Amino acid sequence: MSYDENGIPIVPESLQLYDSFKQDPPFAKAFTYTWVSVAVFCVLISSPRIARSIKTGRLWAALRGVGEDYGPTSYESIDTATSSEKHSSGQSSRRPATRLRGWMSALAGWSLYEPPFLRLDVGQIILLLGYLSTLLACILKDAQLRTNANRAGFLAVAQLPLVFLLATKNNILATLMGRGYEKLNFLHRWSGRAIFLSATIHGALWIQSHLRIGVKFNQDKEMRGLAAYAILCLIVLTSVKPVRKLAYQFFFMTHIVGFIAFFVLVCYHTPYAQPWIFPAIAFYALDMLMRLFRFRFKPATLSAPDSQITFINVDGCDFGWVAGQHVRVRALYGGRVFESHALSICNAPANISTISSSHGQIFLAARVVGDWTRSLNAFAQAIDDHSTEEQCCDDKLPEQQITVMLDGPYGGISFDLGTYEHVLLVAGGAGITFTLGVLDDLVGRIVRLGRPYGERTNKIELAWCIKSFGAIKWFASQLDDVATAAAKDPSLELHIKFFVTCLCDPEQVPDIPNSEATMEKPSIADMLDEFVSGASHGTGGIGIAASGPHSLVSEARNTVAKLGLRAARVGGVALHTEVFCL
Repeated sequence: MSYDENGIPIVPESLQLYDSFKQDPPFAKAFTYTWVSVAVFCVLISSPRIARSIKTGRLWAALRGVGEDYGPTSYESIDTATSSEKHSSGQSSRRPATRLRGWMSALAGWSLYEPPFLRLDVGQIILLLGYLSTLLACILKDAQLRTNANRAGFLAVAQLPLVFLLATKNNILATLMGRGYEKLNFLHRWSGRAIFLSATIHGALWIQSHLRIGVKFNQDKEMRGLAAYAILCLIVLTSVKPVRKLAYQFFFMTHIVGFIAFFVLVCYHTPYAQPWIFPAIAFYALDMLMRLFRFRFKPATLSAPDSQITFINVDGCDFGWVAGQHVRVRALYGGRVFESHALSICNAPANISTISSSHGQIFLAARVVGDWTRSLNAFAQAIDDHSTEEQCCDDKLPEQQITVMLDGPYGGISFDLGTYEHVLLVAGGAGITFTLGVLDDLVGRIVRLGRPYGERTNKIELAWCIKSFGAIKWFASQLDDVATAAAKDPSLELHIKFFVTCLCDPEQVPDIPNSEATMEKPSIADMLDEFVSGASHGTGGIGIAASGPHSLVSEARNTVAKLGLRAARVGGVALHTEVFCL
């Protein structure tokens, strides 16, 4: 028998009762310290991206939102040096950095590989395995779950701050990492499922314990816990992809209302949940506050060339955004004022853009794929006969005036395509809306601004995979403007290729400089191989942006992952992807 300093006998540890409220909270704190440490590490290694975000203006755009310049706008070049002079000076000053970038790209390329059916790349899988391993270690280590399952409950509520941090559009972590919020959304979904797993372990083992000792469920504490778990089940079930795709508004409202009810019930279930709920509420409140200051009501013009796509030209948007970003649009008409949808910006800012019709505007395009886009298209085409006759005589599309509310911008490319000698842009279907804006920005910086940041790009290839030749006409005017501008600069080579997957009328292909159309599916591996193979293609690196359905994005990831050390030989390969799905 051992005694303490006051001479009182100490009960042997083997005979002590398990005090859950004393022994379990430290494990919840350990889990929190772990994910916070990983987040800080990711921010530190992402510091170059933050610097680029500041240089390109993307960080400021994320903070202030879209704005309007009421003074005169100048479209003159901001530098007197020619593109070729800037190009040559940039090449000589960045060779050591290019070699380092090449080897880092080669070593990290394997993490982009996406195994079949998982819809996650290797890097994401490793991160998720680390997350789940840490969670399970904290739940299981020295725990007596069969007799007291509180540990799993503590870990369930401890994950709430992270889930809400990753759920917000104005994501502090993503901003500090120089990424868009959508790049971390996969972790939000899986951490939500991890909460469900922890709550299931907690509830199932408590139910088993009650059944074993014959205790009835008549206490308020237990009934509130069961009610909170039922709501959590509803949230998880309505979050699966089929529900999100078929009934997004139902999924969204269930999420909002469900978590409010869950918070109330879990706080009544246990007072130990409150310290974890308040940080989650703070993250969400900060997101709402930032969105409140960045909401913009703007006049817009709707036009619809056919029943498959609708154009939205939003006036008074001179600054506060960069190419490659997207905005959430709420069209104020009819009964659709409560719906907000994300649309990619199809042009560069006014001082950069080579598209003649988009100066001072944000150009958006909504492909008809659901109820909202179908309603928007029908509204755009609902023009009175007199107005239609007048506008048709001017060879213009009928237009409809409307007010829209913009929320954003969000997202964007985390690296600068202009730092790469060769650029490959691949779009599938509606993915052209993202790719067109990126192309306009890159060509504008080279041709109009004279490579202001030492842009090194001398070859750009755009590949657009579509179902019909007629779809090319949707963006023929914009592509023609960009291609014509690029043709004026001898230091830049732009080639556009349309891959049409159906047997349609090839005579519908518009005449766009340096473009061609073919009836076949594109091979990203073949296109990339043209850049990689042969010493004549240089060692300035390859920048790739792929946007479209998941199958196309997955092919791009796997193609880059399979390059291996070949990526180092060409000066590094960088990949940015945009998946057009819910």
